[in-house]
Amino acid sequence: MIEVPRDILWDYQEAPEDLLWRLQRLADFFPLYGCDRETVRILYAHRDRLKLDEATKALIEAYDAALGRGTS
Repeated sequence: MIEVPRDILWDYQEAPEDLLWRLQRLADFFPLYGCDRETVRILYAHRDRLKLDEATKALIEAYDAALGRGTS
């Protein structure tokens, strides 16, 4: 399960189990949080299901390419 840092859980005691919720929360703070290889891979795979502005979407795609996945 993707971990969500306590720093960005001000409105929850613990992060919900829902993967898309966790990814959205990380994407809202990307790249301050969630820029490790595994999280970027999962953010990239779900980018069309998340509410992302174009800049954040492009940044996730760039991180994915830079981390060697080569899918963007």
